[in-house]
Amino acid sequence: MPHTSDSPDLLRETQLSIAGNGHSGLVWWIPFEFWVHSAEERGESPEKAAETFKALRPYIMVGVFVAKVTALGSFEFVSSADMQTNIVIRDAQGTDYAAVAEPAPDAKNLAAAVKPILASALGKAGENFEFLFFPNQNKQGTAIAEAQQKGQFSIVLKKIAGVPESRFEWRLPLTSVMPPKFCLVGKERVHANWDYCPWHGVALNTPSGK
Repeated sequence: MPHTSDSPDLLRETQLSIAGNGHSGLVWWIPFEFWVHSAEERGESPEKAAETFKALRPYIMVGVFVAKVTALGSFEFVSSADMQTNIVIRDAQGTDYAAVAEPAPDAKNLAAAVKPILASALGKAGENFEFLFFPNQNKQGTAIAEAQQKGQFSIVLKKIAGVPESRFEWRLPLTSVMPPKFCLVGKERVHANWDYCPWHGVALNTPSGK
């Protein structure tokens, strides 16, 4: 079964834990909207934020750390090279895409700037956090993962988390970046990627709603 999240909070909705099979870690899909939201919280306008981070637009950015937990509870971290080789993006049609070997300089600079912050906050886990960049277009030329559009994709770890394959799946759009959506019958707020209310069975075909 894929690992998924149903939290409407942006960080919780994009971060999924690696736990079990003698391994621990984190898989973090970092959508473009995360950077824009962070910049807006620092007082930047949405337009300036979008311009600042435009180098990230062609990519699906992923942060990962994986460690084998020894019998005495210490961590043996998976190397950067192994993560680069054994982590792929899988689109809705089941096609896998490898990480980009040489992303744009601005994208690499952003990852380099964030890594020391994670190291300070998370210690060894942060030091071993790897940022990977994947193409955000499938073979048909359409987007693989857009936080505000209907779709689905997975981040797949192969042979580095204690099993042949671990799949971390997102069904889109993300609730945290969309206008509130409500059931037309019970008025409950529902997830943006739901087509039907699970409580009343009615179609959810409007972005908000009373």
